[in-house]
Amino acid sequence: MDKKEAIKEFLLKNIIKGKKSLDYNESLINSGLVDSFGILELVFFMENTFGTRVEDYEILDAEADTIDKIVALLEEKANE
Repeated sequence: MDKKEAIKEFLLKNIIKGKKSLDYNESLINSGLVDSFGILELVFFMENTFGTRVEDYEILDAEADTIDKIVALLEEKANE
């Protein structure tokens, strides 16, 4: 499973309850789908799953509000 699918599956199963689907470019934070606690859960998931450390503030600072942008941030961090 690629990173996009893994993040999408995690979000739908653990953070965004009651929603059946999610687009890779759908707003997560600005739309209210994911709150600050959800971001923390996502950060822990990504570190444990992909081995790349991303701080919660980095997601907010980079305006990584979609799965596509979060994956781009992960890729950038992995290449540092």
